[in-house]
Amino acid sequence: MNTLIPDLAQFQLEELGQTPSVDNPNAEVSFKVDVEPSRVTRRVVVGILDESKKRGISIAIYPATGEVCDMTNGGGVIGYLSKAPLNPGVPVPCDLTLYRFGKNFVCSVRVHGEIFLYPAFSMDGNTCLTAFVGQESSGSESGSIGWSRLRLDVLEQPVAA
Repeated sequence: MNTLIPDLAQFQLEELGQTPSVDNPNAEVSFKVDVEPSRVTRRVVVGILDESKKRGISIAIYPATGEVCDMTNGGGVIGYLSKAPLNPGVPVPCDLTLYRFGKNFVCSVRVHGEIFLYPAFSMDGNTCLTAFVGQESSGSESGSIGWSRLRLDVLEQPVAA
């Protein structure tokens, strides 16, 4: 079993897009993508972060156990997928959503149809967010992670509370 707390530095990342500046105090930012783990023992990461890579949402999924970890606020486990282990090469739908209320952002994480609690945070809204996917680096293997059905949206209209 993989017991190390993951860190963003141990992943090969692939940037998939960037939002315009999120300056509307009631904006909603949504990042949806299906990731395909290459091996059951290799974590995958999905995220949408600011330029400093310290604010936003980033999660790591361990296909062997279904463990889902928060990568932005200390790497703790936020839950387990009920349909684990995940099969290599089979798409795993991921939906990360940020709801802005002034300077506060409330987060929603949905992986494989299951919802996980994710910490809210405060951030200056005049920043761009970068969406990415990746997989754990291993010394001898390289290559990018498989992904499909990318969607990155910024809705400037007020969101429902």
